Amino acid sequence: MRLFTAVVPPQSVLDHLGLALDGVPASPRWVPRENLHITLAFYADLPEGTVPELREDLAVVARKHAPIDLRLRGAGSFGARVLWIGVDGATDVLKELATDCLAASPREVPDDVKPHRAHVTVARARAGQVRPPRGRDRWGKRAGGEPRSVLEPAAQALSVYAGPGWTADSFALVESHPGEGPQGGPRYDVVETWPLEG
Repeated sequence: MRLFTAVVPPQSVLDHLGLALDGVPASPRWVPRENLHITLAFYADLPEGTVPELREDLAVVARKHAPIDLRLRGAGSFGARVLWIGVDGATDVLKELATDCLAASPREVPDDVKPHRAHVTVARARAGQVRPPRGRDRWGKRAGGEPRSVLEPAAQALSVYAGPGWTADSFALVESHPGEGPQGGPRYDVVETWPLEG
């Protein structure tokens, strides 16, 4: 099973973000709204028999952590292929939650694996929308000022985005089914959700 833990922003936050994304003059492959989330820990492919233990350990993690004040703010891109919206607020506390979720993995986690910077992936470049990196100047811009990807101007336009604050009071264990969702992307099914009770 391909599993990960995530915080899912509330509908009001996703509504606000949707209005901002509608104003972006770009045509990447947008992530479907129902797939928007903040990943805490990714567990890759786990044997189904290990999932009950993982669920028990994540319940312990949930009892340890209190709700977290967050807000979506800013944007950027990973390379030329992924557009993300940043996370602001109590990000140190969110990172502690992510670290504990990662430590709950039934498989040994290498010491050098750490939680990623908190973000919400909102788009991916479509095939043909990424140019090769040749001809870039020392600041990473293409000769002639052309962006390497359709995501670069989108990230620039969204860099000033600031969404409403909210209190994340739960997290979920989610199963990913690659290729079974809209546009050939993944389909996500929530396995279980735990309230943050610490």
